[in-house]
Amino acid sequence: MSIKNFAVLVLLFISLMGYCQNFHGIVRDSKTQEVMPYANIGIRGKQIGSISDQQGIFTVDLANAKPEDILVISYVGYTSKEFQVSKIDLNKQHIVELTPSAQLLNEVVVRSKKDLIVLGNKGKSSRHTGWGDFTSSRGRAIGILIPAYKIPVRVNSLFFHLNACEFDSVLVRINFFSKDGEQLIPLASQRKNIFHTIKQKKGWVEVRILDDIILDNTKAIVAIEWLDAWAKPRSMEEGGSYVFTISLDKSSGYHYQRQTSEEPIQLNHSEFTPSMYLECVPISTQK
Repeated sequence: MSIKNFAVLVLLFISLMGYCQNFHGIVRDSKTQEVMPYANIGIRGKQIGSISDQQGIFTVDLANAKPEDILVISYVGYTSKEFQVSKIDLNKQHIVELTPSAQLLNEVVVRSKKDLIVLGNKGKSSRHTGWGDFTSSRGRAIGILIPAYKIPVRVNSLFFHLNACEFDSVLVRINFFSKDGEQLIPLASQRKNIFHTIKQKKGWVEVRILDDIILDNTKAIVAIEWLDAWAKPRSMEEGGSYVFTISLDKSSGYHYQRQTSEEPIQLNHSEFTPSMYLECVPISTQK
């Protein structure tokens, strides 16, 4: 065998090995069989993961995962599924079916809408943070820690200040988390995904929260997760990648960042934190 042919075989083998390290498939609702767009897929405790696309299709590179690692597929309002990496057949496409979770919540009674309660940062500065690509940033999130308030409140709206949006439109997901050890879990009162499409170029963006998201005397994290963006691709000569950035407020606090859904919590104390705030109303609960 010639050296040239041997080199070709080696490259082919490396390519096949790379392919066999990908976990790929589609996420569906177990009852309706509808595809589930933007489901989170990640290795617990590591920055390895991705999200499914608009058709529920996903591919996750497991080259840096260990056989004993646990891969989690999750979606708000559904029971998560877990897979041990060593037991995953990487040579086939998987159909992952998630089951809606039964959540029993207290009845919520709004006491007053007269005085709105503002939690978070209403200011902004010239500083900003964000993303600048179509697909590589999918699943990344930015947010702030909301300190525990003295009484339970219901979230009416989330506001965040858009420093710049060069895309034609951007799809984000709003997540509310509580802390569970070194991991974050969806807030108990968040029963489904909150999606929001952004077409404006800058300024304050309001996301109306139609479900009963309750902050019940505990710390919570509210985060904006990058899901998708649409614009005509442009060359480096035309300006390169588009950007989507959120302003930072000169307000000391905890800045939340996430690369993948199952990585350890990244809560960094900073003098500048994202320009994000919640408008809430006080409530009472009845069991």
